[in-house]
Amino acid sequence: MDIILVVVLAVVAGLATGLYVGRGRSTGAAAPDVAVMRTEVRALAERVAAESGGLAQRLEGIDSRMTQTQVASSTMARDIFESLGDLRTATSAVAEQAREFNVLSDLLKAPKARGGLGEAMLAELLGQVLPPSSFALQHRFSSGAAVDAVVRAGGRLVCIDSKFPLPNYRRMCEAANDAERNDARRAFARDVANHIRAIATRYIVPDEDTLEFAVMYVPAEGVYSEMLQLKHHHEELFDLAIKSKVVPMSPLTLYGYLQTVLYGLRCLSVERGAEKILDACGRLHQDFERFASEYETLGGHLYRARAKYEEGGRRLDRFRDKLGAMVEESAADELKGTDPLDRPNLEAVND
Repeated sequence: MDIILVVVLAVVAGLATGLYVGRGRSTGAAAPDVAVMRTEVRALAERVAAESGGLAQRLEGIDSRMTQTQVASSTMARDIFESLGDLRTATSAVAEQAREFNVLSDLLKAPKARGGLGEAMLAELLGQVLPPSSFALQHRFSSGAAVDAVVRAGGRLVCIDSKFPLPNYRRMCEAANDAERNDARRAFARDVANHIRAIATRYIVPDEDTLEFAVMYVPAEGVYSEMLQLKHHHEELFDLAIKSKVVPMSPLTLYGYLQTVLYGLRCLSVERGAEKILDACGRLHQDFERFASEYETLGGHLYRARAKYEEGGRRLDRFRDKLGAMVEESAADELKGTDPLDRPNLEAVND
C-alpha cells in the first residue's frame, strides 16, 4: 500500500512539474503563478491522500475477506478429506461384506448347506412361537425316514419338511434368454412336484400318530410366490400339493399357522384345566353327599341320645321326689315310734 501511495505522489509531482514548465514556456508568467500552482498541487495532494486512505480501507476489507475465504476453504477442504476418508472406510466395509456374501453364496450352492440353513431357520421360527414341549426336531419314523420337525397338537403330529429343490430355480433366475428361462421353469416345476410326492409318501403316517397332512416349508417368499404360479402337466402345483395332502407354506404363512396352533394348544390347555376342575367338583360333590349322610346319622344319634337323656332326667326327678317323700315319712314315723319298714310304700321306690 505504501508503494502505491509513493507512485501516486510521484505521478502528481510529475504532472505539476510538467504543467509549470509548460506554462513558463508558453506564457512567460510571473512568480505569482508559482504560488497558485503550489496551492493547486497541495490541494491535489490532499485529495490524493484522502482517496488513498479510502483505497487502503477497501484494500484492508478485501484482504480480510480473502483471509476469511481462505480459512473457510481450508475448513471445507479438511471436511471433504475427512468425508472421503469415511467414504473410503465405508466402501472397504461394503466390499468386505460383499466378499462374505459371495463366500456364503458359494457355500449355499451345495444342497446340504441349503438344507442346513433351512432347518436352522425353521428351528428358530418354531422356538420363537411355540413352547419347547410342543415341537421336536429330526423326528424319526419306524421306516427310518427322519422329518425335519414335528408339531404336537392334540396328541397328534404335524410333520414339516424344510428341504426344498432350488438348483433349477437359480438357473431360472440366471437365465440369459426366454428359452433358457422357460426350460428352467419346467424343470423347477418337475422338481417341486416330485418333492411333493416324496413328502406325501414319507411323512404322512397315521399309524404313527401323524395327521392326514404334512407341511412343505418353502424357505423364501419369492420362491413361494413363483411356485404358486407354476403348473406341472397342465395342473397347478398348489392344487397338486393339496390333492397329495401336502400344504405349501412360506415363512409368513407358516408363522400364521404356528400362531393358530399356539392358540389351539392354549384352548386345549384350558379345556384340560376345565376337565380337571369338573373332576374335582365331582369328587367334592361325592364328599359332600357322604358328609351329609354321616351328619344326618350323627344328628339321629344325638336326637335319640337327647331323648334318652331327657327321659332319664324325668325318671331321676320322679325317683328324687319319691325318695324325698320316703325320707319325710321316715322322719315322721320316727317321731311317732313306727318302724318305716312295716310300710308298704317302700316297693313304690322301684317304679
